[in-house]
Amino acid sequence: MSFNYLFYPFALSLIFCLVLARLAPWLALMDKPDARKQHGRAVPVVGGIAIMGAYILALKLRGIGGNLFEAMLPVALVLVVGVIDDARPVPARVKLIAQCVAAWLLLRVTGFTLAQVPLPGLDGGVPLGPLDTAVTVFVIVGVVNALNLSDGADGLAGGHVMIALTVFLVAAVSAGRTTDVLLIVGLMSSVLGFLAVNARHPMLDRAHVFMGDAGALALGTLLCWFAIHLSRGPNPAMPPVLLLYAVALPLLDMATVSVRRLMQGVSPMRPDRTHLHHILCLKGLSVELSVPLLWALNAAIATLGLLLWRGGASQGVLLLVWVLVLAGKMVWMRVWEEVEPPVPSISNEAER
Repeated sequence: MSFNYLFYPFALSLIFCLVLARLAPWLALMDKPDARKQHGRAVPVVGGIAIMGAYILALKLRGIGGNLFEAMLPVALVLVVGVIDDARPVPARVKLIAQCVAAWLLLRVTGFTLAQVPLPGLDGGVPLGPLDTAVTVFVIVGVVNALNLSDGADGLAGGHVMIALTVFLVAAVSAGRTTDVLLIVGLMSSVLGFLAVNARHPMLDRAHVFMGDAGALALGTLLCWFAIHLSRGPNPAMPPVLLLYAVALPLLDMATVSVRRLMQGVSPMRPDRTHLHHILCLKGLSVELSVPLLWALNAAIATLGLLLWRGGASQGVLLLVWVLVLAGKMVWMRVWEEVEPPVPSISNEAER
């Protein structure tokens, strides 16, 4: 692994972000503030296009491919739907159908499905039988939507992607899968190029570019492919359940918000401002503080999963611990209570 390979995706992603940001007004790819999105000004939503373009180009330049072609059609489908949605909102039902189709395509090209639900002490778990494809599609769509819903504060979703890729990197390195390591590191470099103009740091007081639905949906689908690819075959690099830990906080937050909405008698797909990053803002934490805090929490849960796995825990134990963490989060967040909508202010204008 050369320095050039590490540098190319980062540089290309950063350049693409800056160039596409200039073109965004003419492409109608601008995220404008409204009652729910309180970032104060229109911001280009071209980060996802930049990341994916830089990643594919860098891999082509270095001649690295592996089995990544399996993910190209499903990722391209959600990327196109996301770009259209970023330009002109697409009905939630249409996006959901596109995600289900992409998930089904991913299973078709990989030949993978979840055969059982692992349970502690039950050898082989609970067989899914004819429901295996439906359950696997449900999990993939859940992961994709969870990442998309986490894209609500500067740098938040990009940081979650980096944490998930780190989990996969540990698994790939442990299994000695050199090509997979290169594929993962290349995507991490591309995401870092985007974060340079999206996450707040001493040289950036607010995001210049957003990831957009295109980026969140495409990256979420690509993360699912990595999880499938690393967990299949005669010598899997990781158990499938580790995906739940790789994207733990987005999944836990989506589940909590969905349950709260259902308990209030509204659709779980209805947008609102009750996600964890919104609540931290309501409590007075700035984006500069809340985003690193959420990164750290997500990384802690991911590390817990890695330690349990490397310590020999079964998939049933891993799933049980994750469910217990979910239950703990729901109690901590008082899921049965209605959250007071945060009042717009200067402190949260880049949080959306």
